[in-house]
Amino acid sequence: LISQFSFSQEGIAVYSDYLSDNYYLIHPSMAGAANCAKVRLTARQQWFDQDEAPMLQTLSFNGAVGERSGMGVIAFNDRNGYHSQTGAKLTYAHHLRFSRSDYDLNQLSFGISAGIIQSRLDESSFLDSWPDPNDPIIHGGVEQKYSYFNVDIGASYHYLDFYAHFTVKNAIESE
Repeated sequence: LISQFSFSQEGIAVYSDYLSDNYYLIHPSMAGAANCAKVRLTARQQWFDQDEAPMLQTLSFNGAVGERSGMGVIAFNDRNGYHSQTGAKLTYAHHLRFSRSDYDLNQLSFGISAGIIQSRLDESSFLDSWPDPNDPIIHGGVEQKYSYFNVDIGASYHYLDFYAHFTVKNAIESE
């Protein structure tokens, strides 16, 4: 009965990895929030028998710097057919602790990530299979590249096992 009324949408692959306790991928304020540094490597590929199948690789690191700060870095390579994205983000977070222990966490955190992303569209194989080789949408069968800079900002509050996050992704408008 529930499945007849359920709807779903596939999420962005980089963001779905946060479900494995990697909140830093979505919330910059989580850099260095844990009581240890974390390194995460993810590799994912779909449809092994298909050419240009979707694949994703991510590498993230975040940890505490001093008593009240955290730093992190994320690098990723995402390919889906003729489109691909490669990028990296650097993060700084500041933590205001209201408790004296790492185990009874009561903390307000603020974070900012700055990153550069390059999007690519490879049209070199389009001309062989495209119905009209003179179509103006195809730009001569070349690889189009576009790089842009962006910023994520966020805040998080932790109290024991309760937490709340507010994050603005891609705060700078880009084409």
